[in-house]
Amino acid sequence: MMIKKNVLLQSERGFTMAEMLLSVMLFLMIASMLPLGMKIILDHRVAETLERKMEWEVFSSQVKREIRSAQQMTVQSDKLFMKIDEQTIVYEKYNSSMRRRVNFQGHEILVQNLSSFSFGKIADGVEIKARDLKGRDYQVRVHQFYQTGGVEP
Repeated sequence: MMIKKNVLLQSERGFTMAEMLLSVMLFLMIASMLPLGMKIILDHRVAETLERKMEWEVFSSQVKREIRSAQQMTVQSDKLFMKIDEQTIVYEKYNSSMRRRVNFQGHEILVQNLSSFSFGKIADGVEIKARDLKGRDYQVRVHQFYQTGGVEP
């Protein structure tokens, strides 16, 4: 009768405790980052909202600069006409966007995905209101610092 010894061969070694702890730690690190990654990938609403706000802020700063340098301005409910350095600049609706035209030529999109917008005359300036396709409202009021040609109704 032969007695087997309790000796493992070199090829039959198992994991050591350090290797097991290392693999569990690596697995837990990957698993802990997964929910954050999925939230960023799947929740594009936050990015879209921020993008809309940034687009409106850029538009607001551009329109303020242009209105403040206008020599003459005519405000209609759906259009804004400005006279700047012998050029006529028009802001108007085009499909679901607001566009800018110089001397009634060109096609520069200022703000996209709008369901409606309007221009209103206020004292020494204009108020622009807009609503995007998701129902969020935006508004900017621009006052001219000095009157050179006035605001016409």
